[in-house]
Parts: sequence; C-alpha cells; structure tokens
Amino acid sequence: MKITKVTKTYFETEGERVYFFEPLDEEMTLTELQEMMDENEKFLLNEIQKMKKEKI
Repeated sequence: MKITKVTKTYFETEGERVYFFEPLDEEMTLTELQEMMDENEKFLLNEIQKMKKEKI
C-alpha cells in the first residue's frame, strides 16, 4: 500500500482516504507511516502463513 499524504486525522493511499480512529498527537512523515504500514503488512502475512501451516 503506497501512502501519498498524511495529516493528524487521516492518510491517503492511491485513491483512498483513511481516517484514524483518534487524531494523532503529532503529524507523521510519509516515510514514518509508510515504514509502519510495511512492517504491519509483513507481520500480518507471517501470521497468515503460520495459520495456514497449523491447519494443514
């Protein structure tokens, strides 16, 4: 997911605006949020793979 804009209340991806549940105390840079989203995506993919292995 490529992030194109970040504010205290939302971030934008390619064509979609996603609002935070609560506004941020401080604005994040695009790089900071992109790194956090990339790490989260890796974590979720690893968890899905673990679940698939446990099912088999």
